[in-house]
Amino acid sequence: MSRYGVKLDRAKQLAGWTGEKLGRLKPNGRFVSYSPLSRVVELEALLLLLDGNASLWRSLTDLDERYASRAERAERRRIELEEFRRQAVTEALDIETADPAAR
Repeated sequence: MSRYGVKLDRAKQLAGWTGEKLGRLKPNGRFVSYSPLSRVVELEALLLLLDGNASLWRSLTDLDERYASRAERAERRRIELEEFRRQAVTEALDIETADPAAR
């Protein structure tokens, strides 16, 4: 943000921090501790953001090949994050890891 001269908005930072804390009060049986399912939700949100990011870079690559490396990097990040999401789902739902070839 400082690179582009954008100043930090303390009110928005406080709102984000407060929202994160209030989000922990959801009735998931873990009022004071972190729920494993919360990690799944967070990773799902990150995957949505990465999908949008990759789509943007792919669209720009259609106009100019200079953006191809960024599109590829976004896709690699999405693939890496997908593995973390799968692990989080397995842990959150207490599912034994099955052989993917058996599916």
